[in-house]
Amino acid sequence: MQTDKIIINKNFFIIVKNFLYNPITALAFTLLTGIYFYLVPLSQKEPSYFYSKPQLIAEKADDNLKFFYNNDEVKNVYLTNLVLWNNGKEYIDNNDFIKSKPIKFYSKENIKLLSATINKKSRKDLIFDNKIINDTLVISLNSDEAIEQGDGVNFHILFTTYSTLSDNVFSISSRIKGTKEGFKYQNVNNFNKTNIKTIYILWGAIVFLLLLRIITLSIYKKDIIFRTRELVFFTVLILLTIYLTIEQIYFTVNIDWL
Repeated sequence: MQTDKIIINKNFFIIVKNFLYNPITALAFTLLTGIYFYLVPLSQKEPSYFYSKPQLIAEKADDNLKFFYNNDEVKNVYLTNLVLWNNGKEYIDNNDFIKSKPIKFYSKENIKLLSATINKKSRKDLIFDNKIINDTLVISLNSDEAIEQGDGVNFHILFTTYSTLSDNVFSISSRIKGTKEGFKYQNVNNFNKTNIKTIYILWGAIVFLLLLRIITLSIYKKDIIFRTRELVFFTVLILLTIYLTIEQIYFTVNIDWL
């Protein structure tokens, strides 16, 4: 009984080469890659946080100068901005927060939190409650609204300390359903700034140029041929666009309200 066989020889490699060099294969690969890198993050929740480097805004220079906050004398006052946002494409709503495990912003160092006020937020209908308990800022979402991609809040936090500040002075503990770590620290200063419109233009140009060549030559019933320099151009363009797409998905933050 004869069975189908795949014979790996010179002709086989020629067939594989022709398949890989076929412009239709390149077009399919381009479309599938673009769709994949677009759809992958759709199912992700990515609660993120960032706090700015503390800035000294008031300091007691000598014994003749005194600072008071709520009738308590303080030696110095620092300011840091705490930003909470959803960096993923899947929304986070009130049901994703566990009431018994709210967001807690705290420090293990000798720091006394003085106040926390909302400086900015992405939408007015996002309502966040916050209060300071034992030098820990407790934050919860008090709204039926969902935190969409790029949505969030910016807190102005004042604190005082009697010790030298370290680089990682603050931490957050949280529990968000559908995530392993809750709110995760991300340094917005290190994020890529590529405009999403640039990505769309590049993918659109690739698809348009390939379709133009294929359709035109098909109409005239000619072989679809790419010159070496054209093949190099398309390869470089596709690889560059894939790279920028990956950067846009994983290394770009969209918080214009910040």
